Amino acid sequence: MRRLVSRYSTLTRYSSVLWLPVTLGLLIGAAAAGSPWAFLGAAVLCYAAEYVVGRTLPDAARPLRWGQMSPGARVLARQAALVLLLVQSGDAGRPTIVLAAVGLLLVDWLRAATLAGAVASRRVNRLPFATRNLGEGEPALPAPIAPRQARLTLLLESQADLLPLLFGTVGLLVGLPVLVAGGLLGTAAIAVAVAAAQLPRLRRMRALLNAERTGRDVQRRVARYKPEVVLYFTGPPTTVYQANMWLQALERLDRKAMVLVRSPEVVGALAPTPLPVVCITRAEDMMNFDLGTVKVALYPGNTGKNLHLLREEHIKHVFVGHGDSDKGPSSNPVSKVFDEVWVAGPAGRDRYHNSDAGVRDEAIVEVGRPQLGEITTEPSGGPVPTVLYAPTWEGWDNEHGYSSLLGMGERIVRTLLEQGPRLRVIYRPHPYTGRRLPEAAAVHARLIKMIEQANRGGAGGHQVVTGADASLYECFNRSDMLITDISSVISDYIPSLKPYVVTNPDGMDENLFRTEFPSASAAYLLSPGCAELADILAVAATPGQDPLAAERRTLRDYLLGPEHPDAMTRFAAAVDALAQAGPRSTMYAISGRAVSAATEHA
Repeated sequence: MRRLVSRYSTLTRYSSVLWLPVTLGLLIGAAAAGSPWAFLGAAVLCYAAEYVVGRTLPDAARPLRWGQMSPGARVLARQAALVLLLVQSGDAGRPTIVLAAVGLLLVDWLRAATLAGAVASRRVNRLPFATRNLGEGEPALPAPIAPRQARLTLLLESQADLLPLLFGTVGLLVGLPVLVAGGLLGTAAIAVAVAAAQLPRLRRMRALLNAERTGRDVQRRVARYKPEVVLYFTGPPTTVYQANMWLQALERLDRKAMVLVRSPEVVGALAPTPLPVVCITRAEDMMNFDLGTVKVALYPGNTGKNLHLLREEHIKHVFVGHGDSDKGPSSNPVSKVFDEVWVAGPAGRDRYHNSDAGVRDEAIVEVGRPQLGEITTEPSGGPVPTVLYAPTWEGWDNEHGYSSLLGMGERIVRTLLEQGPRLRVIYRPHPYTGRRLPEAAAVHARLIKMIEQANRGGAGGHQVVTGADASLYECFNRSDMLITDISSVISDYIPSLKPYVVTNPDGMDENLFRTEFPSASAAYLLSPGCAELADILAVAATPGQDPLAAERRTLRDYLLGPEHPDAMTRFAAAVDALAQAGPRSTMYAISGRAVSAATEHA
C-alpha cells in the first residue's frame, strides 16, 4: 500500500510539472498570433507557473531536466517568443526587431559568463586545502556569498527574460516598441553588477586552488602548532553533528588538539571552536601530509576515508563514535581496525561482547560521555510540562530501521497536540530524516504542518527544532519527558533522570524488547497503536509519581559508567594513557593493495 501511495504521489508530482510547458506553449501561441494583450496575459500565467512549481514542487527540476526544459531553456524559449511577437505584431520596425534579437543574444552571453562565474565561486569542495584558527593570513574559506548577490544570480538564471519581455510588450501596447532596449539594458546592468561582485571571491578561489603553494602553507602552520590529538571526520555537512559533539571535550584536554576534515564545506559547517581546523580534500595530499607530532587520532564515524589516516603507524587510532545505542551498527566489525574502541559504559562493552564484531575486550575502554556534562536533572521550568519527540531516521536499509516516524509519528504528535494547553511539544527530527525514504520526508513535513496549525489555533508554544536552531542537549534541558526510538538519544538523555518513552514500532513482546535493547529497560514502551500514550503522559504531569525513577539511576551507571570520576576526567586519562604508550605494534598498508596487521586485530 505504501508503495502504491508513493507511486501515486510521484505521478501526481511529475504530471503537475507539465504546467510549465503548457503555459510556455500558450505564450508562444500568443506571440504567433501577434496579440500583445494575449501575450502579456500568457506571460503572467507563465511566471506564475514558475513560482508555484518552484515553491510546491522543489524536486521538479529532475523531470524538467529529463525533458530538456531547464531554467535556461525556458528563458531562451520566452526570449524567442518575444522576438516572434515583435515580428508578428506588425508595429515594430525592422531596426527594433534586429535590436531585440541582437540585444538578447548579447545579454545571454553576459548571463552565461556570470552564471559560469557563480558556479566556479560556489565550488569550494574543489579546494585542496582550507583551515580555521591557524593564524592570520591562513588559507581560510572565502567569505559566504552575499544573499543579495545570490538572489540576483538566481534571477539571471531563471528570469533573465523578464525585463526585456515586460518592456517590449508594454512598448507595443503604447506604440513605442523601442522600449525593449530599456529591458535589455536593465538586464545587462544586473549581469555586469553580479560579475563585478564575483571577482574578489573568484580571485580568492584561484589562489586557494594552487594546491602546491597552499599545501606548503598549511603544513608549515600545522608543524608550528604541533598537535598531539586529532579528531578525524569525513562526511557531508549534514553529518557534522558527529564531530561537533566532541569539540568541547577536545578543547578541555591538556594536550594540543586539532580537527582534521576532508571536505571544505564541513569547515564552514563545524560549530564555533578555538581548535585549529584543517581540511585536506584529496587522498594523495592527505597521505603525503606530515602529522609527525600526532599521537592519538579519534574517529567519530566508520567511513572509507578513514583509511587515509589509519595507515599512519606512529599514531594510535581510536573509534569514539557519535553516540552509544543498541542499534546493530553500533557494534560494527569494522571497529577491529582501530587500536582501541572507546565506549561510554559497561553497556557498550557488553554490546561488543554480544556481537560478532571481533573487538578484543582489552581494546575496549569505558570513558563515559564527556559531552553530557551540560545536561541537568532540573525540570524544564515552563508553566506546563514539555515533551520532546526526537525520532531517529529511517536507517540505511530496512534491516537497520528503528524509526517510528513512518508508522507512528503522526499518531504520536497528534496525541500530544490533543492535550491542548496542558502540554508543550518540541519536535526535533534526526538530521538524516528523509535521506533514504521520500515517505519519511513527507511525514516530517506533515508533522511540521500539524504543529504550525496547532500554534495558529491558539495552543502556542510548540516548537520544531532543526539544524542549528538548538542542540539536542538544549532540547533535553527544555523538556520534562522524551519520546524517542532505539538510538543514542536514549543514553544521552539518561543523565537527566527524567522519564522517557521508547517506541516499539514492530509491536515486539515487551520482555523480549527490553532484553534485546537494554537502553529501554527503564523506559515506558509505546506500541504501534500508541494507546498507552495518554496514560504515560500523566507521568510527566505528576513529578515524584514516577515508578521507573530508581531503575533509571541504575541504568545510567550501566549505560554511561560511574558518576565519579566524571566522564571528562576519564576521557582525558584515556587520551593521556594512549599518547604515552609506545608506537603501534601493527602496520597497515591500506591502499587497496595490501593489509598487514597483527593477529590480535583479526
